[in-house]
Amino acid sequence: MEEVAKEYINYARQFTSTNSLSKAFDMYMLAFEKCPAIKNRYEPEFRNVIIQLNEMLAEDDRMEDLFNNFGKSIRMFPTNIHLLNDIGKYLYKFGFYSEAWNHFHDAIFLDTGTVNAEKNLNSVKNLLVDRWQYRLLNDKIRNETYRQAIHDTLKPFKDTVLDLGTGTGILSMFAHELKPIAVTAVDTSEAMTQLAECVTQGSGILDIVILNNVPTTMNFLDIGGKRSLLITEMFDAGLFGEQILQTLTHAWENFISNVGRILPKRAEFFVVGVKSDDLIRKYQLQSSTKTLLNIPNLNVHILNHNETYDSEDVHLYKDLVYMTDTKSLVKVDFNNPDDLMEKLKRTEPYEVEFRTKEKGEINAVIGWFNLYLSDKISLTTNPRSPKRSNAWQQAVFFDNIPRHVKENETIKLDFFMNAGKLTLGKDSNSHIVRISPEILRFLNDAEFINAVMGCIGMASVYLGQMTDMSQISIADLSPFPLFGLQMLKRGAQSLICVAKTLSDKRFFKKVFRANKVSLSKVNILVGDEWDQEVFGEDKYHAIVGNFLDLCGDIDLRMKEICLHLKHLHLLPGGLYMPAEIRMIAQVIRSHWVDINNKVYDENVCDFKVATHLNRFSISQNFCIDFGLLEYEALTDPVAVGTCSEEMVTDSALVVVKKGGEANAVLCWYSIELMEDLCEISTGRGDSFIDGLLYLPPKNVNLESGEEIKLLRSTDVEGAFKVTIEPPVPPPAAPKEPEESADAMDEAAALPTAAAAAAV
Repeated sequence: MEEVAKEYINYARQFTSTNSLSKAFDMYMLAFEKCPAIKNRYEPEFRNVIIQLNEMLAEDDRMEDLFNNFGKSIRMFPTNIHLLNDIGKYLYKFGFYSEAWNHFHDAIFLDTGTVNAEKNLNSVKNLLVDRWQYRLLNDKIRNETYRQAIHDTLKPFKDTVLDLGTGTGILSMFAHELKPIAVTAVDTSEAMTQLAECVTQGSGILDIVILNNVPTTMNFLDIGGKRSLLITEMFDAGLFGEQILQTLTHAWENFISNVGRILPKRAEFFVVGVKSDDLIRKYQLQSSTKTLLNIPNLNVHILNHNETYDSEDVHLYKDLVYMTDTKSLVKVDFNNPDDLMEKLKRTEPYEVEFRTKEKGEINAVIGWFNLYLSDKISLTTNPRSPKRSNAWQQAVFFDNIPRHVKENETIKLDFFMNAGKLTLGKDSNSHIVRISPEILRFLNDAEFINAVMGCIGMASVYLGQMTDMSQISIADLSPFPLFGLQMLKRGAQSLICVAKTLSDKRFFKKVFRANKVSLSKVNILVGDEWDQEVFGEDKYHAIVGNFLDLCGDIDLRMKEICLHLKHLHLLPGGLYMPAEIRMIAQVIRSHWVDINNKVYDENVCDFKVATHLNRFSISQNFCIDFGLLEYEALTDPVAVGTCSEEMVTDSALVVVKKGGEANAVLCWYSIELMEDLCEISTGRGDSFIDGLLYLPPKNVNLESGEEIKLLRSTDVEGAFKVTIEPPVPPPAAPKEPEESADAMDEAAALPTAAAAAAV
C-alpha cells in the first residue's frame, strides 16, 4: 500500500509543479487514504498545496469548494493545529465568526503555544464585542446615574419602554425593575443582542424582548406598538457621532406615542481651546520635524478617513493647558422633534468666540458633553470634573491650525453639523497635507529621529570605505526614509523606499524636492501588495529594515522581506540597520487593564453580566500608550530575547521587587541602530511604537523577593506571546525519622520506590 501511496504523492507533486492544485490535492488525499501511516511525513507539503489552492478559490469566491477541501483535510488530520487555524481564518474572513471562534479555540486547546491562533481568537472577540463595552459597564457613575434617572422617570404599570442601542441590556434591566407594561430592546449587532439575551435571562428576566435590527429601518409594528418611554445611550465622545439625531428623529416619527418622552431629556456640548504637544503630535507634524525636512510652512496632518475628531482621555495628558474659557457650542432637546430636525438640516455654522486666558499657543480644540437625564439628574464627561463619567472619552478636533495668542484675545471658530456629526470649520487660508499615522508618528518621535540623524556621519564613513558616495545604493523601509534622504543629500546614487498610500508618496516627493534631491534617484513602492520579488537582483550598500508595527506587534510580512533583503541583497560588508532589536518585558499591576478587559458585577448594580461578557476577554492588548498607561511595576524590566532574526522561544528570570497580584506583562523594544551605538527604548510616551500587554487568564499572586520566569513563546509562524511562569514552591523538607527501635517505624519513614519514581 505504501508504494501505491508514494506513486500518488509523485503525481501530486507533478500536478503542483504545473499549478494544477485541485488535482494535486486529490492525489494527496488518495495517498493518505491508501496508507494513513505516511500522512504525517507529507503533511507539510500537503498543507502548502491546500494553502495555495484555497487562496485561488477565495479569489474566485468559491466558498463551498474551499470549505469542502478543509473538511476533507481536517477529517484526515483532526488534530492538526495549522489546518484548524487556517480554517478559522477563512471562516473569519467570510463572516462566520462563531465557527471561526470554535476552530481557533480547538487549535489552542490542542497546543497552548499556538500563538497565531490565540491572536486570531482575540481578533474575533474584538470584532464581536468592542473593548469600550468593558469600560462603559465598569463605570459606576454612569450606571447608577442612569438607573436613578430611569427610576425617577418611569411610571410603573403604565409605561412601555424602548431601549435603542441596548448593548448588554443594562438600561432595559434598570427599567424592568420598575415593572413597566413592556420592555423592548434593539441593537444593530447580532453578537450584542445574543449577549443581551444571555445577560437578561441569566439575571432571571425573561420578558424583555430583544431585537437585532437597525432602528432607522424599523417601524412601530416591528417593536410591538408605539412606546411611551425611549431610553438610550447612543453617544460618542462628540455626542452626535453615533447618528443619535437621525435615530431619534426616526423614533419620533415611528416609535413614540403621543404621550411619549425620551431619556436623556436634553444634552449640551462644550468646547475649549488647549495646548498639549503630547496630544497634538498624534495628529500634526511638529515644527521641529518640519524644520529638519525643510518644509517649515507646510501644514501636515494625519490622514483622517473623513473622521472629524478623535477620542482621548484628556485628563491623562500632563502637559495639557486650558488656554481659553469654555463655551457651550450646541444645546439639543431630545424631546423636541422640531429641534432634532433643525439640527440635522442646519447648514449655518455654530459660531463660538473664545477668550484666551494667557499668552501662548492653541494647538487643539477639545469637546465634551453634559447629559440631562431628567430635570434633576445629569451626567458629564468634563475632563476637569471629579464626578465625570469615564464611559466616554473627550473629542479632540485635531485639524485646528495652531496659532499663537495673547492674553484676553478673542478667537473665533466655526463648527458645522455635517450629516448629524460635529465638524470643525476649515481655515480657508491654510492648506493641509495628509499623511498616514505611521509616517506622522515616526517623524514626531524626536528621540528616534535624533538617533537616526546621529548615525549619518558614522554610516557615511563606514560606507565610504566600500566605495565612493556617488555609487552608494540604499534601501530604506522606514515609515519615512529619513536615513535614505540624508544619504542622498550627501551624494548617494539611489534610494528605494516604501509609501503606505498615494498621499504619502506625494508627501515624499514634496520633501525630496524641498531638499533638492532629484526624483530620478528615488523609487517609491506604494501600498502593501508588493513582495520581495520587486527587488530583483539588485544589491544595496545599506539597508534600513522596519518590521515593528505601530501597535507594538511584529509585522511578519515585513520581517520576512527585511530578512530576505539582509541575506540576499546586501553587498558584502554592507550596512544593515538596525543592528539588533531586543524585546523587553516587565510584570505589572494596572487598574486600566482590569476595567478594559473584565466586567465586575458590583459595577453594574450586581446584575449578572461578568459571566457572559468576560468570555470575550482577550489575552493580548496592543496600542498601549506609555504616556497614558497608569500601572504599578512589580518587577524590573528584563530582556526576553531578540527579534532581529528568526525568533525562537526564549525566557528570562526576574526577581519580584514588589508583591501583589500581577494582571499583565508589559512589553516594548530596545533598538540598537548601529552596532555598539546607543540603544533606543520604545517604552516611552513619545515613541512611534506603542507597547503591548499580555494578560494572564487569572491574576498571578507574587511575593516580594521571589524569582519568576518570563517565557516568550514563539510559534512556527513567528507569532509570539509573553507569559508569567508562576514560581514552583520548593519541595517540602523530608520528615526526620523518629527515634525508635522499631524497624517497621523506620521503614515507614522512608519514601517508597513508587513515591520516589513519582517525584
